[in-house]
Order: sequence, then C-alpha cells, then structure tokens
Amino acid sequence: MKICAGASAGGHMNQLLRLLDHADSWPQQPAFYITTLRELASRLAEKGPVYVIGECNRHHPLRAVMTFFRCWRIALKERPDVVVTTGSMPMALFCLVAKIAGAQIVWIDSVANIDQFSMSGRLVRNFADLFLTQWPDLAENDAKAEYAGAIL
Repeated sequence: MKICAGASAGGHMNQLLRLLDHADSWPQQPAFYITTLRELASRLAEKGPVYVIGECNRHHPLRAVMTFFRCWRIALKERPDVVVTTGSMPMALFCLVAKIAGAQIVWIDSVANIDQFSMSGRLVRNFADLFLTQWPDLAENDAKAEYAGAIL
C-alpha cells in the first residue's frame, strides 16, 4: 500500500505533524508527502520524499490551475493507494486527481471549522472514502462525516 500524507501551511501542517508523530496508528509510514511551500518541505523531508505543489485559493484561479497540473503530474508519477490530508484547497486538488487515478481519500477537516465544514472539505466530502471532522456536532448532522476525536 502506497500512502501519501499532505498538508498546507499553518494549522493544517501542525495537525498532520501531530498525526505523523503517532507512528503506531499508521498501518505503515507514508511513501511520500505533499505540501504547499518549500519552507515546509524541510519539516517533512526527514520522513521521506516531499513534493511542493504551491498555494492557491478561490481568489487566484490561475494559481489553482497551475497547482492542479502539478498535482496531476505527481499523482500520475507516484500513484498513491491512499491519500491522508488535513486539508486546504491545494490538497483538495491533489485529492481530486489522486481519486481519478484510483486512490482512496481520507480527509480530516480542520479543527478551526466549528460551525460548518471548510469550503475545501465540502468539495472533497462528495468523493472522500473517509471524511473526518474534529467536532462531534458536525458529524451528527452529516451522514458522510465521522468524528474520531480532535487533533490538538
């Protein structure tokens, strides 16, 4: 099984690093990592190969298109079986192309989203194989979401 783990800058990366620190909870260590900034790559490089896809959001559609094509190239090269991510728009794009390439998607929506899922999470929720929220109330109101605890 080839696992990819990914996150963007800030809280997303902090949450992923916390998950990665619990190696006993992973069936095996990720084969490669995805992040959005070169500065973050060094935090993951000691664990394995890292790809940088760049930052994007809905306000910068050209960046999103460029990020999409980077994601496509990496997904076709690596062919992950599973993608585990703590979210963000760039990671949603990677999840989309990885899903098209046959991967299973595990999305962990940000703990910052108390009242509703993130915008990226709402997109990925439609095709994720496992969609986790860090708030029990959000899971109770959505049949596609599960609560398994918070990453704090």
